[in-house]
Amino acid sequence: MRHETAVIVPLTRGQIFTLKELADTYMACYQGSDRQQATRLAYFVQHLGDKPAHDIDGDDIQDVLDALQLRGRVHNRGGASRDAQLVETHKPLKPASVNRYRTTIQAVLTWGRKRRLMPKGWINPVGETERLPEDNVRTRFLSEDEYQRLLKAAKASYWKKLHVLIKLAVTTGARRGTLMGLRWADVNLDDKQAYAERTKNGEPFVLVLQDDVANELKALKGASKDDELVFCGRNPYKPMTLEKAYYNALANAGITGAVFHTLRHTHASWLAKQGAPLLAIADSMGHKSLAMTKRYAHLCINTRAEMLSRVFAQAAA
Repeated sequence: MRHETAVIVPLTRGQIFTLKELADTYMACYQGSDRQQATRLAYFVQHLGDKPAHDIDGDDIQDVLDALQLRGRVHNRGGASRDAQLVETHKPLKPASVNRYRTTIQAVLTWGRKRRLMPKGWINPVGETERLPEDNVRTRFLSEDEYQRLLKAAKASYWKKLHVLIKLAVTTGARRGTLMGLRWADVNLDDKQAYAERTKNGEPFVLVLQDDVANELKALKGASKDDELVFCGRNPYKPMTLEKAYYNALANAGITGAVFHTLRHTHASWLAKQGAPLLAIADSMGHKSLAMTKRYAHLCINTRAEMLSRVFAQAAA
């Protein structure tokens, strides 16, 4: 992203622009002293550059941060020369480094909001992502007690669909964007399935509905039309802006350090603790490969130890 030579077209309020266009404009105006700002921002542009900036959600940002952790550190071969190349070393990045990437994209999107370039009511999606504890890289997920407290708090929310959304997020592992995009036509309450036609990896995906979730969805549906969103606000064709309701529920439940994406981690972590193979977890999460799922491997250790003890104790006998 060579902003110093690119021809930058000014962005205007009401215009639909991509993240790349916003990033180029931001860097053209950037007066800070952080020499790595452009490099970090270029990584997000590499993954999300063609997407309209206002459509980027927390799942998009979290996926890029996850990919960054998998990539690890890079070595700049060639220094500042035109032929310089960034070579992947696959050595882990420190949590502080990942957090700096997160801060960079947050700053760029906030810059756009402060200049009234984002739509009215737009909320920076970086707040829905997880800032890594810099002394502990373990993935945050809810305990069973926290989950029950959160459901109880959500049932008292002014938005009556919140507790059903939380249940669906934890029991299916679906991303927020997938759930908020569901329409009643996508939900088959008889077969207890929901069809997410557009997932992050572009492939169709079927969500399995637990009995209690299916029953609660049936109660919510009422006279809703097939083309209306399941998790809407007052306008049945616009997804609910749920941040206030969700974070109020977290606060009322006494839960800290959790965001909406934590519910997806909870799904995978609970499966791992119950002994589900990583391949099954990857399938349930819609991951294309096991690489993204390996973060939950440490939770399988106790179950694996029990399995090994059982198998080899019988062999020894």
